[in-house]
Amino acid sequence: MRRTGDERTKMLRLIRSLRQRGFEPHLVEDRSAARGVILKLVPQSARVCIGDSSSVRQLRVIEALKERGTTVINPFDPEIQIKDEETFFNYLFLPSIEASTGDVFLTGTNAITEDGRLLNVDGAGNRVAGMFWGHPLSIVVVGKNKIVKDLNEAFERVRNVIAPEHIRRRGGTPPCTKTGRCQDCKGSKRVCAITTIIEHKPLLTHMHVVVVEEDLGLGWDRSWPKERIERIAKEHERFMWSVPPQVMENVDIRRCWERLISILGGRF
Repeated sequence: MRRTGDERTKMLRLIRSLRQRGFEPHLVEDRSAARGVILKLVPQSARVCIGDSSSVRQLRVIEALKERGTTVINPFDPEIQIKDEETFFNYLFLPSIEASTGDVFLTGTNAITEDGRLLNVDGAGNRVAGMFWGHPLSIVVVGKNKIVKDLNEAFERVRNVIAPEHIRRRGGTPPCTKTGRCQDCKGSKRVCAITTIIEHKPLLTHMHVVVVEEDLGLGWDRSWPKERIERIAKEHERFMWSVPPQVMENVDIRRCWERLISILGGRF
C-alpha cells in the first residue's frame, strides 16, 4: 500500500517525539529494512529474549538471528505445541523466566501515540516488563497501523479493537469477544490484567523503536477500508501464537512455580 502525505507527516512527527523522549527511533520502509536494522543493533554474541509479538515474527528476524549464531530465548514459538502442563512448563513457563533477563529484549507494542508514548496491555506481564526492565537494550517494533493520535485513541484502539480481536482468535471467551468492546470484566476469563504506558526512556534500559512503513501485527481503526482490515487480520493469524484455553485450565501455576524454585535451589 502506498503511503499518503498524511501518513508520512504522522511518522516524521512520531520520530521527532520519540527522540525527544530519549528513545532511539528508526524509520524504515519495509520488513526487510526493519530486519536489517535489528541485526545491526544486536551483537552476534548477545542473548536475545523475545516477547510475544506477531509483528516481530512477521519480520522473520528471529530466524535470521539464529542463523547467524545468536542465542535466542523464545517462549512463543508457533512451531511448538503446548498441550499439557509438562509442555507448558518446559516450553513456555521456564523459557519465559529465562527471558526475563538477557542482553536484548525484542518485542512489539499494542499502540504508540504520535507524541511518542507506548501503550500496552498484557495478561501475565512478562512482555511489558521486559520492555523496560531486565535487559540493557530493548527493541520495539511498530507497524504504521499501530500509530494513534493520542492516549485516548490508544486506549480506545487497544480496549475495543486489539484486545477483543486478539483474545477471540486465541480461543478466549470474556464478554468483549462477543460485544467487540471492553466490558471491564472480572473473574478468571479476563485476560487484560496489566496496562503500561512508557512515556520516556527507562532509567536503566536503552530503548530503540523501529517504526515500519507497513502494517504489522494486530490493530486497525474501525473506519479503515474493509480490505485493509481483513489483510491485517489474515496476516496476523499467519504468525499468531497461542495456548489453547482448555490446556491453561488444567495447568497448576503454583505447582509450576514450586517446580521452578526447586530447580533453582531456593524455597517457595
